[in-house]
Amino acid sequence: MSLYVIFLLLALGLITGFYSGLLGTGGNVLLIPALDALFFSYHIPPDEAVRYIIAHSLFITIFLGASVSYTQYRMGNFYPKEVLHTGIPGMLSAYGFTEWIKATSWYDKSYFDLIFLSLLLALALRILLAKPRSVTYPEDSRKRSPNVPYSFWGLGLLTGAVTSLSGMGGGIVLIPFLTDIQGYPIKRASSTSIGVIMLLAVAVSLSYMASPVAEHFAPRLPYQVGYISWLLVLPILVGIFLASSYGVKAAQSMAPARLRLIFGLVITALSARMLWMMLS
Repeated sequence: MSLYVIFLLLALGLITGFYSGLLGTGGNVLLIPALDALFFSYHIPPDEAVRYIIAHSLFITIFLGASVSYTQYRMGNFYPKEVLHTGIPGMLSAYGFTEWIKATSWYDKSYFDLIFLSLLLALALRILLAKPRSVTYPEDSRKRSPNVPYSFWGLGLLTGAVTSLSGMGGGIVLIPFLTDIQGYPIKRASSTSIGVIMLLAVAVSLSYMASPVAEHFAPRLPYQVGYISWLLVLPILVGIFLASSYGVKAAQSMAPARLRLIFGLVITALSARMLWMMLS
């Protein structure tokens, strides 16, 4: 692997880390298009590349989520009750769907691209057009989680399925639910989202790391374990650890309306790029 590729992967990690810390989405919307281009350069067949993309995206998300969640915890903006009530059912769902995808051949690149684009478009419209209701928590309850409704269990199951099919973590489902249905402030929703995403990523990554890859695919990526190449992941992780805390700090000083606007504009741009690639 050349120094040029290492530099590009490091830059990807820096951008992804800052973006994830800022918006609490996991950064997968940035990682997935970049990984798609990377594996194309390694001449991995498109249908097989789907598994590589999802595996690498979510494996990186484990460390990204841990970094951002630790920063949120130190700033007093971490809510373990919501994270666990949503994340544990989500882990079961994500692992089960991942095993199903690996065991069948129906989920090819065309389905993956269609699901990815559909989620991007839905999220862009929701973030840009919706007006979430505002809820203000009493001063003495800000550091503890309120009672978590049972709907969070169902939310976890749904988020786990979306995560395993799209590789996008789960913020695409979690943040609109928490802000627009539960009435959480965007900063609280972002913190909860990244904590849940980290748990889902663990479940999916364990499944893909335990997968034997056919011999003619194994040499295509350096230091490959299952579907994951440690050498490709390392520069991205370095960038993420360097930049994620700055994204969290920037989010704390930024107006919620501006966070939503940035989120929506990034998703809109990625949706347009994805649609152009599918039609070209």
